[in-house]
Amino acid sequence: MTPQLCSSLQNSYNIIIGSIEDRMNSYDLLVLGSGSAGLYGAIKAAQLGARVALVEGADVGGTCPNRGCLPTKHLVTAAERYYYSQSDAFRGVKPRKARLNFAAVMAEKEAVVRYARAEKERMIAAQPSLDFIRGTGRLVSPHHVAIDGQPVTADHILLATGSSPIVPPIPGLADAFPLNSDRVQVITRLPPRLIVIGGGEIGLEYGQLFLHFGTKVTVLEKEARILPREEPEISSALRRYLEEEGMEIQTGVDVEAAEPLPRRRAYRVTARRGEERLSFDSAAIFVATGRRPNTDGLGLEEVGVNRREDGAVETTAAFETSHSHIFAAGDVRGPVRMLSSIADREGELAAENALRGTRHTMEPLGIPYAILTSPQAASVGLKEAEARAAGYRLRQVDLSLPEELPKATADRGWVKLVVEEGSHRILGVHLLAAKAAEAIHEGVFIVKSKLTVEEVCRTVHVYPTVAESILRAAEAYPKAA
Repeated sequence: MTPQLCSSLQNSYNIIIGSIEDRMNSYDLLVLGSGSAGLYGAIKAAQLGARVALVEGADVGGTCPNRGCLPTKHLVTAAERYYYSQSDAFRGVKPRKARLNFAAVMAEKEAVVRYARAEKERMIAAQPSLDFIRGTGRLVSPHHVAIDGQPVTADHILLATGSSPIVPPIPGLADAFPLNSDRVQVITRLPPRLIVIGGGEIGLEYGQLFLHFGTKVTVLEKEARILPREEPEISSALRRYLEEEGMEIQTGVDVEAAEPLPRRRAYRVTARRGEERLSFDSAAIFVATGRRPNTDGLGLEEVGVNRREDGAVETTAAFETSHSHIFAAGDVRGPVRMLSSIADREGELAAENALRGTRHTMEPLGIPYAILTSPQAASVGLKEAEARAAGYRLRQVDLSLPEELPKATADRGWVKLVVEEGSHRILGVHLLAAKAAEAIHEGVFIVKSKLTVEEVCRTVHVYPTVAESILRAAEAYPKAA
């Protein structure tokens, strides 16, 4: 099939569709992948005056608007509205019995996704020097890409093909047709019981949203605690809250096998914790054991672009691969945290480096992230263990939110500041609270500006708010340290 080149993607725009042969097939920059890194990299390049090709074989926008952060946030919010509308958290407020139409929730989610995808398409169409090419690209030489077999040349190439969920090699698991963050987007019925393999952010977000919709959920985590990369205090507090809502959490377990139970239309997962053998039955299995960069089939080995053992493209801090004119950005580089917000910025920086010869790099210090559980976990800067490993002498301050905030603001949560002893500079801000994903942006400013606890204490905050808990934690810091 001849790949199609579209100068515009929406019917409301003037569309020119034809084979690549009908157009000049040499570009200043060719971008493989239209996810966060690829899309923003391509637009940045076009804004710099370059002639750009953006190649995509699947949904425009990549993971985030189609299968990632946007639909997840929609489902999490719907589940919270359903679940907490039936709670009796306030005296004098009588909860009502909510009715759930899960198929309608999923249909509305799809409408949100379609709208977001159309917005991405409009962004592409607004750039006259940006060509969108529908097809699958593969490098055949350092400056040549075959798009569904048809050659295109480029002075520079940006690899931005994203990542995909991992299905671990557990015997029988693949035959159980497990859900993951991609496959779950198309279901229309709730499983009555669900096993989640993986107690990281994705596993807990989806585990809790299914729990809130009424599914009985068991989470199996290999490490000694859920959210093993987060601060232990936040991990411990969130586990307590999830278990209070009815989630079963098993930590320190190795999943050994999955097998069907045909008569019950269910699956059995067997696991081991030391010498203890464990068995769990469920109607469905959800796998959340990480993601792998999409680098297979790109022809990287043939043209000498180096990859790491995990499949990620090797790059310099300035996004340059082993070929000085080939760059990579986003999940394909395999950062510790695969976030669309990071990919957006990396794509822009990589495009500018490619076209202008600059050496822009990401500054990791002030990059926040959030986990959309209830309450939310959010973090920016160094964690305590990271700071100690880097040689900092520390004092920390922890504050339990229920001690400081009324129920109307937050009835559960935690705030932790990681502070350098002596200078009192705040190195990290870590929250567990309702709307922590919003409040963490104050932490971004604090960490990026290298503020001290004294400087934070001289600010005025709105009371009562979650953001104000950061001020209260700073005030609680022992100033004589």
